[in-house]
Amino acid sequence: MTLGPLEYVMVAFEGNRFSGEIITALRDAQEKGIIRVIDMLVIKKDEQGNVMALELSDLNEEEARPFGFLAGGLLSIFEPDDVEATAEQMPNNSAAGLLLIEDTWAIPLKEDILNAGAVARTGGLVAPEVVQAIEAEIEAEAAAKNQSAVKTAE
Repeated sequence: MTLGPLEYVMVAFEGNRFSGEIITALRDAQEKGIIRVIDMLVIKKDEQGNVMALELSDLNEEEARPFGFLAGGLLSIFEPDDVEATAEQMPNNSAAGLLLIEDTWAIPLKEDILNAGAVARTGGLVAPEVVQAIEAEIEAEAAAKNQSAVKTAE
């Protein structure tokens, strides 16, 4: 079995506000075979800085219901050190979802790379602030092209 590339993602919510919108997108991506959620923790940090980490099995029935699509498929990969490192990045009175995601869409590419005798040497995610800068640049270019097209049409 070939495992796709793995990435971990920490999504933070100030004030312990979690609306559940992300769950729908996560479920849709998993159902489409784009990703597979390997592990997930909910980490809460209260106003005094006390940290609590919850696995899906720790949630009550009502809290766990939206995550039903993950039931039985999660592995316990995250360690106490992962919780501690995540909590250090969180302000007091906040919550975070810590996810380990397999990029299943990339499995055929990985297999082709391996079959070609190549080896992936390095990789990683681009920092969120860099992604935001690139998005802004793409939007500015699109706006300029749109403005140019409008002038040409006139």
